[in-house]
Amino acid sequence: MNGIIKKLLPADILLVSEKGLKHSINRMLGRSKWHHIMLYIGKGKVVEVTPRKGCHISKLDLTRDCYIEYRALRHKKISGTEKKRIVATAVKLFLGQKFSWRQLTKVFFRRLVELKGNRSNSSKPDYRKKANCLICSNLAAMTYRAAGRSISERWAHDYVMPRDYDKLEENGNFCVVLEGKPK
Repeated sequence: MNGIIKKLLPADILLVSEKGLKHSINRMLGRSKWHHIMLYIGKGKVVEVTPRKGCHISKLDLTRDCYIEYRALRHKKISGTEKKRIVATAVKLFLGQKFSWRQLTKVFFRRLVELKGNRSNSSKPDYRKKANCLICSNLAAMTYRAAGRSISERWAHDYVMPRDYDKLEENGNFCVVLEGKPK
């Protein structure tokens, strides 16, 4: 596990696919091989959003039996200072926020019917005070947006889904730094 952690840097985005029926349904509905997104913050820890714990910091363990596959993405064009700011932004803005089933439903519906446009709750001036519509794929996208970077050119950051991370390296800004299956 230490070998994996040594390859990661703060602000790397981790994509995982887990075993289980509910995760399979999530991947099928989201049309992606990934269903969970985490943001690496350093020292073997990630910020993630889950239905049970909301936005919290947890120890990274990609060797768990529940994982099928994982991938780590790194933005190639940001400095170490920007990476630290991204991590600080995620912790400051979102830590302790609850997982939003309403937001998950909104994202699935909007993407299912291909509603276009970038009208976004987090584009409003006071969104930082009301950052209560959070799901895992939004955490990384909203954090990167607050740092002036974008995950998706087509979708607003609070409507980003795991499938938007599938081929993120193709836009030239991100590269895959790690991928594999638990041993």
